[in-house]
Amino acid sequence: LRRVGALVREAERLREILTDFLRFAGRVKLDLEPVDLRPVIEDLVDFFHPQATAAQVVVRLDLPSDPVEVRLDSALFKQAALNLMINAVDAMESTTSENQRELLVRVLDGPKGASIHFIDSGPGVPEDMREKIFHPYVTGSQGGTGLGLPTARRIAEEHGGGIELSVLPGKGSDFSIHLPSVAEETEISPTNPSP
Repeated sequence: LRRVGALVREAERLREILTDFLRFAGRVKLDLEPVDLRPVIEDLVDFFHPQATAAQVVVRLDLPSDPVEVRLDSALFKQAALNLMINAVDAMESTTSENQRELLVRVLDGPKGASIHFIDSGPGVPEDMREKIFHPYVTGSQGGTGLGLPTARRIAEEHGGGIELSVLPGKGSDFSIHLPSVAEETEISPTNPSP
């Protein structure tokens, strides 16, 4: 029974690796719709809450009072954001005491678009790893595939945005997804070329 259990776990791990690889290597086809980003983030945090609680991580949510309008493939965006949240929890679980584990999810809206910040209270990403972690197969977590961050970056870029990392050594990491606003995307759209 032990061997069968180990075999099942290994098969599941390999399935996850293959799924991650296919997502990363496959063609991304966006189904964009204009949405208010706030309920999308609320749903995501609500979905993630049990996993965070199991890891003894407190998740805090900071949303603006006004709608944040973006054009979004909600399912793909949630996949990218979930990758960042899982990485944050993994980093805190392995390095931070239980009473200091906190993940702040903050949405900011500006003239050029929205940014979604995932700020953890972990040790921060070492300087020599800050660019490498966005390359395929580079991972800092045991059993990780090294495709979560590259996939998240690719999804953000397919939306016309990107991902940035800010680190305060010993005070955590801030991974932020940037998305163009509906107005900005319309201005640069090929069907509405700027004068």
